[in-house]
Amino acid sequence: MALTQRNIDILKIIVEEYIETWELLWSKLLLKKYDLWVSPATVRNDMATLEKLELIHQPYNSAGRLPTAKWLRAFVNYLMEQTPEHLLWEVSVSSGKDDIRKLSDFIHKLVFELAKNTQEIAFFVIPERHVCEYSWVARFLEDNSERMWKEIYSLIKMLEDKFNFMKFIENFPINPGINIFIWEENILPFFKDYTIILKPVKIDNEIWYIGIIWSLKMNYSFNISAVKGII
Repeated sequence: MALTQRNIDILKIIVEEYIETWELLWSKLLLKKYDLWVSPATVRNDMATLEKLELIHQPYNSAGRLPTAKWLRAFVNYLMEQTPEHLLWEVSVSSGKDDIRKLSDFIHKLVFELAKNTQEIAFFVIPERHVCEYSWVARFLEDNSERMWKEIYSLIKMLEDKFNFMKFIENFPINPGINIFIWEENILPFFKDYTIILKPVKIDNEIWYIGIIWSLKMNYSFNISAVKGII
C-alpha cells in the first residue's frame, strides 16, 4: 500500500506533536492546528490507512493516535536521508591527532560544542586509545530525574564505567554515517525510552565515535544534522 504525500504530512505532524507534547492527536485537533485543506472524514480515512500499515495506533477506543516504533524508525530514516549537515563548529582533526594534550583539548571542545547546541548528553569515544568523554550529564539528570526515578541510577552507573560504555558503543551494529537507535533497538533495557544518535569517524586506521543520548522527545531533524556536521 503506497503512501500519498498527505499521508506522509499527517505522519510527520503526529510524530512532531508527540515529541513536543507527549499527547495523543485527534483528527479534529489536527485540522484545527494545521491547514490541510481536507475534510475530517478524509483525515480519518488517512489515519485508518496509517493504522493498517502499523505506523500509528489508537491506544483505546475514541482516543487520538500515537506513532508506533515502526513509524518513528521510518521518520528518522527519512530525516537521515533528507537532513543536511549543520556545521556547528569548524575543526581540524589532523592538527591534534598525535599529540595527547592537543587531542584531549580537541575532544573536550568538540563534545562541549555538540552538547551546547543540541542540549543533549554528547559523548566521544576512541576505544583503541581508551578515550571516553561526556558533556551535559548534569543537565540530563536535572531534566529527567523525576521521570526516570530509579532508572537514573542505572544510567549514571553506565556513564561512570567508561570502559564498559566504550564496549557498549562498539557492540552496536554500526553502519557508516549516522546511526540512530530508538526504543527497543537499544541493547540496554533502561535505554528503551531513549534515543542514541551515533556517528563513526575513521581516522587513519582508528574508528572514533561521536554522538548524543537523550529521551525520545528530541529535535531529531536538528540533532541528526548536528551529529552529521560536527566532524
